Amino acid sequence: MKVIIDLIEDIHTAINNDKSFSLASMGLKEEKSGEFFPSWESGICSMKVDDAQRRLFLFLGKDQPLYIGDLLEDLNALSNEKMMYEVCVSYSKKNRRYDNALIGFAESFEEKKYFVYVSE
Repeated sequence: MKVIIDLIEDIHTAINNDKSFSLASMGLKEEKSGEFFPSWESGICSMKVDDAQRRLFLFLGKDQPLYIGDLLEDLNALSNEKMMYEVCVSYSKKNRRYDNALIGFAESFEEKKYFVYVSE
């Protein structure tokens, strides 16, 4: 499980808060060997803080991608208490909603994308 402050700190360390990076998610599938392999990739187009569930939801979509600059502007305005909210990627598949907790982060300087990883 990753929380909002983990995301903020990794963005700072990995890409030096580069506002031109877009945010994307990658699903990882665990093989019998215990290794993880990418199974899908999608852009993240919006976010929502849910105080009742104490979670930040990142929503997949084909709309305009969410850029790091916009994400950080919203996250840095949150209270210290909210920095401990769990971060989840939310998407629909076969008419069912999935809210998957983050398991890691990565970046692609070539594609100017910052990835959040979720397990399938």
